[in-house]
Amino acid sequence: MKQHTSSAPAATIREIARRAEVSIASVSRALNGKPGLSDALRERILTISRELAYQPSAAARQLISGKAAVVGISLGRQDIELRPYYILLYQHLTVALHQQGMVPVFFHHDQTHELPERAGAAILLGETAEDARPGLLQAAGVPFVRIGNAGDGFSVAPDDVSGIYQMTQHLIEQGRTRIAFVGGELDVPRPLSRLSGYQRAVTEAGLSEQLISLPHRLTSDSLTSYRQLNRLLKERADASLLFDALVCATDELALGCVAALEDSGIRVPCEVAVTGFDDLPTLATGLTTVRQDIAAIATMSVELLGDALAGKAPRHVSLPVALVLRETA
Repeated sequence: MKQHTSSAPAATIREIARRAEVSIASVSRALNGKPGLSDALRERILTISRELAYQPSAAARQLISGKAAVVGISLGRQDIELRPYYILLYQHLTVALHQQGMVPVFFHHDQTHELPERAGAAILLGETAEDARPGLLQAAGVPFVRIGNAGDGFSVAPDDVSGIYQMTQHLIEQGRTRIAFVGGELDVPRPLSRLSGYQRAVTEAGLSEQLISLPHRLTSDSLTSYRQLNRLLKERADASLLFDALVCATDELALGCVAALEDSGIRVPCEVAVTGFDDLPTLATGLTTVRQDIAAIATMSVELLGDALAGKAPRHVSLPVALVLRETA
């Protein structure tokens, strides 16, 4: 029988603060020999840190004091801020940063110019093709990490291409031959995007490519995909379906497509299979999708931030994904 061993979690500044019943700022002052603490309190904090064998990470060493302790989380354009995926990512980033004694501060897309004055490092979310934020931060000398496709500098992302490629292959193996890809603004070039994984799979199988490109809207992805597909289905009400499977770029898009198909009397998955990407809690219930580890993405982004501050060579980290087969395909 395979035995599993477990080890105690690494000590963090937050754990030292909890045991000493003080703030993270007080722990930071004690560890850095700064004034503002009584001798007795300082010794208590240092004793606890020794008992826990506390070893600060590269990020914690670089960010443990002053303005550098603040990490600006720079959000993408306005419409993504309240999307379920990003809300979950914000939560995991907050936990990962706090575990290293860092303080996250959120900046809207149009507030990025304020970030260099208020934070010592940054994490960029929702980067677009002509995004000015990387150039602004580079000019200001602010280290940053991208969560998304690889670019200049440090970045981390799920293996989007492999995930969609595997999902499309799964549909082909099921006998689906008219597979369409559903995504937002597909006319905008995006290297190593989820679309390219779909294109590779259908090309290898000798199938025709079908794209359902959704316009940019300040509404939810589910509502946008529902409206677009519903319109398409009504236009072809008297004709055979153009597709027998829909590979959607996100879970939200997939849910909108499922609703549109069912409202049109089309059975899922008997007549049309539908798949998503993300495996978001509660949203993806019953949905065949590609799971990405959002907590691991947040943790890796903080690790890369430490590398950036330590002057290490930039790198991109691609994290593995997994197919989750449920009711819709």
